[in-house]
Amino acid sequence: MIHNRVFLIIIFGLALPAAALWALFAFHVGLLAVGIYVSLGLLILAQLMTVVWLRPLVCTRELDRDVVTIGEPVNVTTRLFNPAPWPILWLYTEETVLSDSGCQGTWRRLLFLPPRRSFYLTYRIIPPRRGCHPIGPLILETGDVFGLFRRCRVEPRRDFVTVLPRYSVLTDFEAGRQPRLGNLAAARSIFEDPTLPRGVREYRRGDPLKRIHWKSSARTGALRTRLFDPVIEAGATVVLDFHKEAWAEARSFEKFSQPPAEQAVEIAATVCRFLSDGGWRVGFFSNGRDPLGLPGITLAQARAAASLGEARNVAGKRPADNRLAPIAIRPGASPDQFSIILENLGRIELSDGLTIDKLLPEELPYIPRRQALVVITGDVTDGLITALSDARGLGYRVLLLVVCNNIAHDRAFEWLVPRGVEVYRMDKEWRLNEIVIGRQYI
Repeated sequence: MIHNRVFLIIIFGLALPAAALWALFAFHVGLLAVGIYVSLGLLILAQLMTVVWLRPLVCTRELDRDVVTIGEPVNVTTRLFNPAPWPILWLYTEETVLSDSGCQGTWRRLLFLPPRRSFYLTYRIIPPRRGCHPIGPLILETGDVFGLFRRCRVEPRRDFVTVLPRYSVLTDFEAGRQPRLGNLAAARSIFEDPTLPRGVREYRRGDPLKRIHWKSSARTGALRTRLFDPVIEAGATVVLDFHKEAWAEARSFEKFSQPPAEQAVEIAATVCRFLSDGGWRVGFFSNGRDPLGLPGITLAQARAAASLGEARNVAGKRPADNRLAPIAIRPGASPDQFSIILENLGRIELSDGLTIDKLLPEELPYIPRRQALVVITGDVTDGLITALSDARGLGYRVLLLVVCNNIAHDRAFEWLVPRGVEVYRMDKEWRLNEIVIGRQYI
């Protein structure tokens, strides 16, 4: 095998050029013609180098994990393998990563790749925020040894890292309460049922006036607040409104706080975690978009680019997603139910598809009547008021959490509370904790 390779090198490296020179002098070709033929030969050879070197290259990528929490590092290894029997004299490779991911290691390199050898790019990224973060595509550039031509290639493969949202673990601070026998779900309820009075306690600052027990207060000479038993629904379905228009008017009231939409994701995760720990049947529904449903870059985008700048532009583009399918997780009490919901909350993105008031009536037939509906939104429209009123009329217990929008909260309070919908204002991180201990800010 080695002798055959040496023989071919001798033929193509010595015999062919010698035969070409003999032909030129035999036919009395001038020096100008010789120069033209040599230039054409160099151009053809240079073009062949760019095509032959880049086409057989094989690229693979491995991640040590694809689901992490905020601040948890991800180790990435990209392998470049040259299966051809000839070397690639120079190759520039660059991974497409987030600019604020704190990339550490070798994610771009100018290298020489021998035949049937591999080179590894090893680096670490730290995703800075919740979301589904793409890694890749890989950009490759090579050219001939004469510097006449360059050719770029964009590997179509993308890998994704899902960063889970933060959430709080809520606890019940009411000491001495005896749970009902065989009713663990009621003892872990995040909301109280105003139709099940349990007793009274001393007034605490922040208790709403409508919960004050005036007869007991007059008899004892001090303000007393009513207490109610927890709700006894079989479970809850968290409905997250993640349409872009729903969060256009929401504003954070605290400096350096997260955007309202991100706060809504954390509230949804907190509610699901609390209900899951209590043994509830928890479901999730949203009109947001799951980026893993994207097919990635198209074959047309993965074509060989003419320049490195064009290749970078192709690698940075994401195709438009026109899907309208909602994210629906049916209610369940399995041990991994919360993990499934949390991972979907980590990937979810704002959508410009159908609004929640148009999707919720289509989802209600799949939600049992004993399930409570916990709707989280940043705006309250006429359509949402109608949809929640209809759900309440069908027998569902509806709880509306309005995040960082006092005007929308006041509007919902005016129109929905008389119809039996419970409305809560969520403009502070500790609102859920206050609801749990019985101080409900309505």
